[in-house]
Amino acid sequence: MLAIKREDAKGDITGSSNVLWSRTWGTFYEPSPLLHTDAIWFLRHLQGILSRVNARTEVEPSGPFRLGDIRDVYASSVAAAGRIYVTDLDGTTVVITGDQNPKLLTRNRLDDSFSASVAIVGEELLLRGRRSLYCISEQP
Repeated sequence: MLAIKREDAKGDITGSSNVLWSRTWGTFYEPSPLLHTDAIWFLRHLQGILSRVNARTEVEPSGPFRLGDIRDVYASSVAAAGRIYVTDLDGTTVVITGDQNPKLLTRNRLDDSFSASVAIVGEELLLRGRRSLYCISEQP
């Protein structure tokens, strides 16, 4: 994993001063990382271990955060309204706070399989399951 300054970044920049930091251990696996506020959030492997790394310094202030029994995560995490949503292949979505010390807010389960990332449209969450498309909203 490399953190790269965008200004003047051209060509092969791996040995240049545009690389702020690099990391070869404890990096993300399948789902894409999420940039939320000042941090990069990512799952280290398919299991529910979420890391939060400062995007500018590589410091991991609170260590990995265990999401409980969530597993087989292929969908990328998303953020909205100060919350982070992580959905696994078995239909479980966990919602955590997106702050310095993440806390589990809720765990929800749908009877479907999810490998696609959640889409956020306005105040609605769209989840594409293997069998159905779901719209989650506070509004009826």
